Amino acid sequence: MAWKVTDISIGDEVAITVTVLRMLDGARASVSIPSYAFPHSMPAPKRTEPGDELELRGKVSRIDAESQKVTLKAGGLITVDADAITDWTPVARTTTALRDEVR
Repeated sequence: MAWKVTDISIGDEVAITVTVLRMLDGARASVSIPSYAFPHSMPAPKRTEPGDELELRGKVSRIDAESQKVTLKAGGLITVDADAITDWTPVARTTTALRDEVR
């Protein structure tokens, strides 16, 4: 499911689905990230094989509403289209009074 970029805020946790291209040494996997044109590797669970889909989670660090792109921090900065986001968890925000109150 794709969310609107205006719903997502900085600090929210988002997830994207990545596809394993090949296994690397040290239990890492080279993965393909939708709408991200750079190589990326991540720790992989045991018994992961090429072609498997994994979930990559990170916190939003930048939002570009004009181009519909979201940058998340997940071992590095990764900028993807908002359509690539598969899960979104908003951060609990506290509301504060806009002015001082007399006690």
